[in-house]
Formats: sequence, structure tokens, C-alpha cells
Amino acid sequence: MKTENTHSADHAPSLSNRFLTGYILLLISVIMYVFTEYVGTENFHSSFSMFVAHYIIALGYLLYLVYHKEFGIVKSFRKGNIDQTIVLTNLFLISAYSLNKDLIVFEDSVDWLCVYLIISSIVLLSLRFFSSQPRWVRRLQAFFLGSAMVLYLYMAMYVMNFMPMGAIGIIAMGMGGHIFVPLILLVCSVMIILFRFDKGELVWLGAGSISVILIAIAFVIEWEKRIATIERFANQSVLNPKTKLPIWLRVGQTIPNDWITQRILKSDLVYSTRKDRWDSWGFMPRTVSWDEARKHDPLVLLASFRSNISLNREERVNILRVLSDSRHRSNERLWTGKDLSIPYIVSDIDVYPHLRLAYTEKYFNIRNSGPNRWNGNTQEAIFTFQLPEGSVVTSLSLWIEGKEEKAILTTKQKATKAYQQIVGVERRDPSVVHWQEGNTVTVRVFPCTILEERKFKVGITSPLIIENEKAIYRNITFQGPSASNAQEVIRFRFMEGDENVVIPNGFEKDEEGFYRRESAYDPDFTLEASTRPIPQNNQFVFQKHAYKIEEYTPLFQPKGIKKLYLDLNNSWTKEEVRELLQLANQREIFVYRHDSFVQITEENQSLAYELMKRNYSLFPFHLIKDAEHSLVITKGRTISPHLSDFKRSEFAEAMEKYFSENRKCLVYNVGVETSAYVRSLRELRAFEFLHGSIRELETLLNENKFVSTQEDNNQIVIHDAKIVIRKQPLHDTTLISNAPDHLARLFAYNNVLRKVGKNYFNDDFINQELVDEASTAYVVSPVSSLIVLESAKDYERFDIKDNDNSLKNASKQSDGAVPEPHEWALIIIALLVVLYFKFYHTRSS
Repeated sequence: MKTENTHSADHAPSLSNRFLTGYILLLISVIMYVFTEYVGTENFHSSFSMFVAHYIIALGYLLYLVYHKEFGIVKSFRKGNIDQTIVLTNLFLISAYSLNKDLIVFEDSVDWLCVYLIISSIVLLSLRFFSSQPRWVRRLQAFFLGSAMVLYLYMAMYVMNFMPMGAIGIIAMGMGGHIFVPLILLVCSVMIILFRFDKGELVWLGAGSISVILIAIAFVIEWEKRIATIERFANQSVLNPKTKLPIWLRVGQTIPNDWITQRILKSDLVYSTRKDRWDSWGFMPRTVSWDEARKHDPLVLLASFRSNISLNREERVNILRVLSDSRHRSNERLWTGKDLSIPYIVSDIDVYPHLRLAYTEKYFNIRNSGPNRWNGNTQEAIFTFQLPEGSVVTSLSLWIEGKEEKAILTTKQKATKAYQQIVGVERRDPSVVHWQEGNTVTVRVFPCTILEERKFKVGITSPLIIENEKAIYRNITFQGPSASNAQEVIRFRFMEGDENVVIPNGFEKDEEGFYRRESAYDPDFTLEASTRPIPQNNQFVFQKHAYKIEEYTPLFQPKGIKKLYLDLNNSWTKEEVRELLQLANQREIFVYRHDSFVQITEENQSLAYELMKRNYSLFPFHLIKDAEHSLVITKGRTISPHLSDFKRSEFAEAMEKYFSENRKCLVYNVGVETSAYVRSLRELRAFEFLHGSIRELETLLNENKFVSTQEDNNQIVIHDAKIVIRKQPLHDTTLISNAPDHLARLFAYNNVLRKVGKNYFNDDFINQELVDEASTAYVVSPVSSLIVLESAKDYERFDIKDNDNSLKNASKQSDGAVPEPHEWALIIIALLVVLYFKFYHTRSS
């Protein structure tokens, strides 16, 4: 080893041609790797071709060193050659990670591991200049070299079981040698220590290694602690038999929702563990239950040797669904979609500010950037669209062989059966859109290959949101293939003029009255217009009925509210709870804890604050005995359980029985955002609902009143748009349509939801009356779906028939329906009158 005074005598090493060549090749290889990581490999035929490029660069430098007699099993690790060997090994490290994309040894590295690996390589490369650096720099280099050695040791141990196979693989043009790269890096690190470090620097080297080891130990201890907590919650659930909810729902309520919990839940699903360690090369297929790329996190792998969660995969997926905004990832897949992206989006929007609604057509191009494989790398695209309250999908198209094919509306069961048969077995062209809870829909498109970009269109009829005297249109957002690099063309027009409208920056108006802009995809795009009075003369005439929109004025009725129930979770603040406890006056306040209601008094207020730690809440509305004189005060976040998550539980059965007796709970939501659970029940008309501030609630309580919504087969209310849509028998046969058919579609969709309402928890809630109403209006609903198949024979085979007496797919030209018989009569009479006067005028002249 070197002594301290030796350092001061050394000079900075010169940059020889061999080092300069190595650094240039290393820089080229790094740039190529980074470029393909962010741009993709579709322009390079395949990821394997990129590996070949990296491998040729590494081999080229190896041959260069051989030519200069500076490479050999022993010679490479001599003092004069060790730095060149480090450069060479880093070239092979890049080549190894490039090969890893096709022949997987390490799953995709997590972000912190990527940074750790880059820092380790930089430090190892910088040690060529170690002797010429100031003392504090040398100590810093020693510290990070110590941490790097722990990483190299881990990686070498990780690939140890592959080394015999790698030794055999060296015969195949040396490619098997990649498996020895971590071991060689570790040996190089040891040789550097022997050649250049003194006793003082060894202390810093040890500090770097120990720091990494202590971090790993701390993580493992916390991992075991979290798992013990989860196991305790799961095992003690038997002490609360009245819960009647799945165990995983109770666990999801109470566990800390952070990155460590996410890793515990995703172990085996996403993160490599000791259980699947022996399948690192992917010879055994895995069930796709969570659509997220497999990842390699050394901390998770090490912790899995100590303890593993006992909850099964399905239970863990369910918890992940309710604790994150990644519910979309748990959609059942028939094919992967990992290489799909969205390069181009077109949003074509008609806004009717006077009617407080809009119709949006969104066109998507789907690109498959994966490698070229024997099956064309066939993949399935799945989208989840988040819709505004009361919105409905009213059209779907798929382009097949360059031609637009429109969807046919059928029952959800028939659409599901046809799609699964064609995609899962026959592997031909379908697309389908299904209704989901919480104002969402899913769209599936198959097949998506590298040979062409698939294109589909979805049409959505949406009420505008009224806030602060403004009618607001918000972009329809989605989860699915990445749109991070997508370009979007937005075109919109206002159907009754653009007065008092806020036009966003970048839009230009064309001769046809459309505003147009092309830019990067903007999910937060909004339009605002001043609220206008709804014209009295607006109607859409269809099948001997007139549909009309009117301003909705909430009707308040006296309510002697005696009991307040707080639905507490971590979305509440202590100040909000404190305010509610103060305004209670003579009313009793209850919270739900351990399967029973507990009254809050001055002595046990801490109980309320304890319940605020829960990630979400599922308030048991069915346990309220006096719904007429009770008010549930709720608050929540969008990320929470859906009704379908516990549809087959005893809790759901009790809810169904309760609401089937035509009971309606009174619910007040603090703020605007509601949980998916509450929002779904509201959508199904399970209770009377208001939202606002605590001060507004105080006014309602002081005045002893609450809203009463009047809905039936002749009128439905869309609260966020503050409109009511009425359906009336057509008595005046001369009445014609002067409003778009979206009125009838919105009415039918919301009326179907109202009728489903109390029966949603029953599997047999679907009946012919609901199907007929949805089919006639051509709306996607809990009972109906839109599907595109490849040929007419496919529709016949699955008994999917179009309804000729329906509104069909919505379009931007759908400002009215096919004329009614009496309208045809008026049109014919008008034509006869025109022809008469024309003929009479000709004879007279």
C-alpha cells in the first residue's frame, strides 16, 4: 500500500492514447444507451441489435488492448493496467445491461439503484487520478468506493448461480462473459485498494461500506415490522365478526401508505424476491395480475429472505387498487401492453354553453415500439377514462384496414364474451368499451402490433360543471399506454356563439368558427364560459317524447336532524373535526369504530382523532336506523374502495337489503372531492347529497332543512351542471327538434343508473327494460357496452344485433334525430307548397 507522503510525490497521470480511446468509446456507448432508453429501439430494428453495437465497441477496445499487450488474465490486474481494465469492464457493463433487455438476469432497476450504479462507475473510473487529488477528495473517493464494493459484491452474489452457464457461454463469441462483470469490478476495486490506499483512507473506505450495510439492515428491520403489523391486523380481524367485510379491506385501512408498504404489497407482483429468484431468465410464464414492469430492488430482495407477507396475490392487488391511483393496472389482461404508447391525440369538441353540455370525440393512435418477434409482438391496449359526473360514452369506432368501423351497442355480457373469444382464442380485430364505477369506462383495442399504428375514436357526452357562475369544460383524462410524448390537436367550437368565453392561449380561429391548437398533450386543458340562462325553447323530439333541459333549483324540506355521524379518515384535518364538534349544539355525534357506533363526548374526543389515521373509510349506511333524522358528514379522496371490490360480501348484502326498502340517507360532503365509494352510491341515487363548507353546513343545521331531490321516470337531475332533464309525452305533433340528441342520451343513461340503484349489489339487476332503454339511446351503462367486430359474420355468431329504432352512434352532426312520422308529413307539405308556388310562378310568367 501507498503511504501518506507518497501521495504528495505523485503527479497527475497523463492521458495516453489508450486511455483517450477508451474514454471516447465509453462516452459513445453511454450516449447510445441513454438515447435508446428514452427514445426506444423501434428505429434500430430491435434491442438485440443495440446490444450487438455495444458489444462490438467493448470487443473493439479489448482487441485494442490485446494488440498493445495490455490485456490478460493476470496482466490486466497489474498496477500499470488496472485503470484500463476498469474502462474495459465498464464498457462490458453497459453491454451486459443492453443484453439484459432480451436475456433477463436483472429486472428493471429501480431509480435509486440506477443512480447508485452510475455513481459507483464514476468513482471507480476517477480512481486513476486518485493519487494527485487533495486529501478531502481522496477520502470522498474512498468512502464511495466502499459503498460501490458492497454493490459489486451483491451483484456478483446475485448472478452466482448463472456463472457456470456463463462460463459455457463464453464459447458463444464470449457473450457468456458478461455474467462475470460484477465480479471483475469487485476484483478491480480490491486491486485499487492494494495499489493506492493508505491506512487513513481505509477508514473512509470502511465507513462507506458500513453505511450501505446499515441502511440495508434498517430497511430489513422496518420491513419485518411492517409485515408483523399487517399480519396482526389480518389475524385479529376474527375478533370483529360484525365487520362483514373482506380482511384485506381492513388491512388497507390501517397500514401506512408509503413507499415501503407499496414494495411489500408488490413483492413477487413487481419486485423480485427470493421466491422467484430462480426464474430470473423468465423461462416460466407469470400470471398478469398487476400491469407494471418487473423491477429489481436489492433492499426488497434482501428483506424477502427474512420475512414475507402472508396475504395472497389477489388480496394484495385489491389493497393496491384502493391505496393508489393505479387501479387501471389491475384490469384483467389477455395480452401484455408494455411496449405501447400514444404518439398522437385529436380532441374534437362541441360545446353547448346554453344547454350546459358538450360532446367530445377523442381520436387515439396506438404505437407498438417493442422488438420484432415471431408473433409480430402482438399486444393489447387498455384505457381507463375518467368522466365528469353524469357523462356517458355514446360512440366508438375502430379503424380496420384503413376504414372506420362503427360500434354496435349490445348487452355487457355479450360484448365481454365476444371480445374474450376473439382476442383470447382467435386473435383478430375487436374493440370494446365497458362502464365502470366512479364515472369511469374502460376501452380495449386489439391487436396492436409493430407493423402499424392502431386508431380508434371514442365519443363522450358530458354535462358542463357549474362553478362560481362559470360553465366549465374539462379535458377527458385517461390512464393507459403512455402519452408522455404525445402531440395533441384540440379543436373546439361554441354552438351558440363565443361571447363571454375564455379562450386559452395558443388557439386560432378558422373560417368555419373552430378554434384549433396543436401542442403537447395537456390533460389539464379547460374551457370556461359565463353561465347563461337556459332557453325555454329547447327540446329534442324522439319516439313520441320531447326531452328538455331546465335550470335545477334545489328543493329544501324541513328536516329535524338529531344525530350526526362523522365518516372519518385521513382526508380530514383536526381543525375541521374540532369545528364540527363545536357546532353540534344539542345533537348527538357518533363515529363508527370496531363494528359499532360510539358517541363522541368531551371525555373521548381523542377517539375521533385516532380514526383520522385511516387511509379510507367505508361508512355503514345500512346501520343507521333513523335515516330521516340523521345526517352523515363525510369527506374523502378519489382513491378509495369501489362497490365492486366487496360486492359479494355480507356488508354488501346488508346494504342492498337496506336500500331496497327505499330508504335514503342524508349525506353532506365537506369540500368538493368525494371518495369513490360515496360517489358511486350517489351516482346510483342511494341518498340525498349536498357538498360545501362547514359554515354552509352550520346554516343548514340551524335552519333544520336539507335538500330533497325529485327524480322519476320523467325527470333526472345532474347536480354538478345544475340542470334537470325532463322527458314528456309529445302532445303537440308540430313540435320539432331544436336541440341535439345528447339530451335524450344523458336522460337515458342517468335514468338507467337511477333504476339500477338499490339493486346494484345483486347479480341479477340486469333486466330487459334497462337494456332496451340503454339500447335505444345508444349509451354505455352498467347493462350495455359498445363493441366493434371485424365482420358481419362475427356479429351474427355472437347474436349481436343492432337496434334500428335507436339513436345510433353519436356524432358531431347529431344535432337532431331521424324525423318522426309527423315531422316527415310537415316536410312533405312544405315541399309541395314550394313546388306549387314555383310551378304557378312559371305558368304565370
